[in-house]
Amino acid sequence: MKQVLQSPSGTFVRDVPRPPCPPGNVLVRNRCSIISSGTERARVDQQKSVVARVTEQPQLALKVLKKARTEGISKTRELIRQNLTDEGPSGYSSAGVVIEVGSAVRGLSVGDLVACAGAGHANHAEIVSIPRNLCAKVPDGVPLEAAALTTIAAIALHGVRLAEVRLGDRVAVVGCGLVGQIASRLLVASGATVFVLDVDAGRVEAGIAAGAAYGIPADDRAPERVGELTDGLGVDAVVVTAASSSNSPLLLAAAIARDRGSVVLVGDVRVDIPREPFFEKELSFRISRSYGPGRYDRDYEERGLDYPIGYVRWTEQRNMECVLDLQARGALTLHDLVDGVMTIDQAEEAYARLAGPPEERPRGALAFSYGEGDQDGDTARREPTPAAPPLAAEDGPLRVGLIGPGAFATSVLVPAIVRSGASLAAVAGGSGPSAEAAARTAGFARAADTEQDLIADPGVDAVIVATRHGTHAALVRSCLESEKHVFCEKPLALDHNELESVMAAARTARRVLAVGFNRRFSPHAVAARTFIADSGGPIALSYRVSAGRIPPSHWVHDLEQGGGRLIGECCHFLDTLSFLAGSKITEVHAVGFGGPQQPLQTRDNLVITLTFESGSVGTLVYVADGSPGLPKERLEVFAGDRTVVVDDYRVLERYDGPTHSRDRLKAQDKGHAAEVAAFVHGVRAGEHPISLDAIENVHLACFAAVDSLRTGLRTHVA
Repeated sequence: MKQVLQSPSGTFVRDVPRPPCPPGNVLVRNRCSIISSGTERARVDQQKSVVARVTEQPQLALKVLKKARTEGISKTRELIRQNLTDEGPSGYSSAGVVIEVGSAVRGLSVGDLVACAGAGHANHAEIVSIPRNLCAKVPDGVPLEAAALTTIAAIALHGVRLAEVRLGDRVAVVGCGLVGQIASRLLVASGATVFVLDVDAGRVEAGIAAGAAYGIPADDRAPERVGELTDGLGVDAVVVTAASSSNSPLLLAAAIARDRGSVVLVGDVRVDIPREPFFEKELSFRISRSYGPGRYDRDYEERGLDYPIGYVRWTEQRNMECVLDLQARGALTLHDLVDGVMTIDQAEEAYARLAGPPEERPRGALAFSYGEGDQDGDTARREPTPAAPPLAAEDGPLRVGLIGPGAFATSVLVPAIVRSGASLAAVAGGSGPSAEAAARTAGFARAADTEQDLIADPGVDAVIVATRHGTHAALVRSCLESEKHVFCEKPLALDHNELESVMAAARTARRVLAVGFNRRFSPHAVAARTFIADSGGPIALSYRVSAGRIPPSHWVHDLEQGGGRLIGECCHFLDTLSFLAGSKITEVHAVGFGGPQQPLQTRDNLVITLTFESGSVGTLVYVADGSPGLPKERLEVFAGDRTVVVDDYRVLERYDGPTHSRDRLKAQDKGHAAEVAAFVHGVRAGEHPISLDAIENVHLACFAAVDSLRTGLRTHVA
């Protein structure tokens, strides 16, 4: 299918795999998607040269220099190249026909016409995957071009609701672009007396033509003119829908609002509010957050958990339904706001119009039309690319497939695969655009339509699983059962049941299983183990990790998708300690703290003490708090008369009695390339790079640490 993608270097139309349909989603064949003249033009403006971007944001140069010092010039150059060429989806408001319904979705059927919402969901693409709470049925009589405006109209509607407009109120709309025009029409439909203000006379005239009572140029005389039209009182509420790099729209709003009136900011305006005008009139000020309650709430938007109507009358989905209902009843007209319809193949031309001279830009919205498509949706699935003919691994390079072409996999794992001598056979997973981009830029032979398509491909010998943590166990098990060798990024599983099922499959599959515990393969970790190997007794280990904060809403904190940082990230470091101790972990005691609203398992300021089968002891201090300027990792090992220190995988210090030596790498090396090479070698040799018992032990130790957090007790590792 075709999809519009954008990067700092331009706009492209790519042929990408059809998106998946999770249980809580529906697949929609788009008939029309809206190119917003505001939000999407701003994205086009961001497509600037590196020099221009650094000139505007000099802190970017400092970040690049810091990364180059830490990770080396070549890796930094590759990351910059990837950031400049990465292509992402565009669009957030569309309408089309349902062609597939997820198993958990209620109230929708194949063939229903729906309006779709959400950046990353309602994309400019022939087929989109939409969570149930981000789509609404289109009533009879509403043109699909108008229905495609539903998301943008919901933004305007939520701003109007925040203004708490009552019948007969005088309300001003400052900024008469697309959202402002819709807000004005909604206010007229609500029975308000509407004033429209804009620096563009044509937009003011359009507002008057659509029902506004008064149109006023947004100049120095605007407050005086509003005063004349309101007997010197001012308007009851002001909805600011302008886009400006200054705070002048807010100053204008304060000047025309009545005593104790309200100002609601919907547009993209610098929020710099002088105290005096707001204090003198005791104005209320609110900022509208997109299309209504539910926005940015993963439980609502992605998991389909609705808010009870008795407590939240107008959610984002109910705002969408309201916009559609108003159109069906003739109370709101939107189709005339579409200023032009183009095909998806004309995407570059469409965005050029948005970025053109102001007098040539569309006043309303541009739209992409996708035609009627195949009514039964059969053609929604691409015919799979024929798989390569089977070739035994020993007869040629190992043929590797990648599931989950995210930034880490494509920038770190894929180059390591190539350096190992393996070939890039197929890529799948993620979004359709990310798989297509990996096939095109990284050199994979093809982009598979689905993950299972890749796993079943006889032309793939080994699979790298680099998806979100919650999918690892099922994908690895499926690969092993399909007789594929598997390299799984950590962690392998999120709970005991998942781990047990994967380990059972691994022990019977007669295929190599590797887990991305890369630190044990780093040259400094290997050298440290060699240095202390003949110490002759138990050792003491200390590992400090300054991990840095990630937002509470990040998927790693989600118990289903990420499992929390203890399981998702600390497994790395527990494995390194076990590797250096040369022994299994037998007991764990964990204490920690985290955000009060987060589940206990997602605490990310932790101290974990370990006891090993050999009698050795270790401590992991894993912290999210602290200065980001501190080098991330420091490892110290004490063995007999020897001490070895690994500082951020760049510096290795050996202390042997009174003697001291120091080795420094040119660039940080955490062992990623070596672990991939070990996996490829292991497939050739028929041996696991890390024993299955060691992999299982580290995961069990993580689960024991979670139990210890819950109980406060030292916990035995099963």
